Amino acid sequence: MLKLPPDPKIRFDSEIFSLINEADIALYRLDGAISLLSENHSLIYILELIEAYSSYRIDGLEISPDYLFRMFLEDNADGTKKIYNYIKSLSIGQKLLRDVSNSSHIIKSIHLELYKELENNRKDVGEFRKTNSLIDPTNSLRSKYAPPAPVEIPGLMTELQHFIASNISYPVIINAALVHAQFELIHPFAAGNGLTGRILSQLHLLWKKRLSSPILQLSNQFYKKRNEYFDHLSDLETNRNLELWIKFFLSRIIQAAGETLSIISKTINLRERDYNIILEKGISSVQAFRFLDLLSRQPIVSLSFVTKELGLNKQTSNILITKFLEINLLEEITGQQRNRLFAYKDYLHIFNIGAQT
Repeated sequence: MLKLPPDPKIRFDSEIFSLINEADIALYRLDGAISLLSENHSLIYILELIEAYSSYRIDGLEISPDYLFRMFLEDNADGTKKIYNYIKSLSIGQKLLRDVSNSSHIIKSIHLELYKELENNRKDVGEFRKTNSLIDPTNSLRSKYAPPAPVEIPGLMTELQHFIASNISYPVIINAALVHAQFELIHPFAAGNGLTGRILSQLHLLWKKRLSSPILQLSNQFYKKRNEYFDHLSDLETNRNLELWIKFFLSRIIQAAGETLSIISKTINLRERDYNIILEKGISSVQAFRFLDLLSRQPIVSLSFVTKELGLNKQTSNILITKFLEINLLEEITGQQRNRLFAYKDYLHIFNIGAQT
């Protein structure tokens, strides 16, 4: 376990100072862009959804980004429920931030929501584990890790809670790195610790007012470097190399902020381009712009979905889809004559989620 605040103190070298400065600038730039979006902007929802998807990928969920959006059209209740639960957990966490002094309650509430109404719903959700745990990494080069015994968890979580609520003079993003690492090392739940810990990182930045919305694409950056992510956490327990973990965490914050800012910029530009295309091609109507709005929330659609969501008859919905196909805003992706699906491809390309590097 880490001692919080760290003792011995963190050794701040020139690289850490440089990373702190770069991360601060990146987060301020991102929050400036977020301030231009309304609270219910479709992009806020999509970025939360992609962050949820990326977090689940770290824990072994291997589906394509395209299939992520197909799940919301097909009968995949458990898959879609996991994603929705993650977003709801973020929302619940934000509401509970008013009382950070009781962060254990916040953490338990997040964990409870993550597993709500799932098919394999566990009986121990929202409660600290009552049994010993052994983390057996898939990489054989890493050693197995035995988190603290159940009897130690309440005390360790109380110490973490006090650290979160304290005014320790370390920079906010350093504290975020410490909180994330300590939570992962404590491993307080029988399952879902990674998911909960990554939500906690988002909430920490919200509470400290570094971001005004939990849309930082941090999990995708951890996923891209997931071997390093797990190695650094493992190294903390065996070698206490806190400075290496901090440098890694800050570098991921910088990359995540840049990625999120790029997504916002590209989406705004695409929206303006496609709005103008609709006007120029002479197909502008209330229904056409409502359809474009729908695609910004659900970039893969079916005829029945469009009909239901826009409250139109099938003929009108089919005409809309056909017009969007003709002006290349949509692409049919099944190659079938029945049960066809249509993708807002240029929009999906913006959210191209990277592979392992």
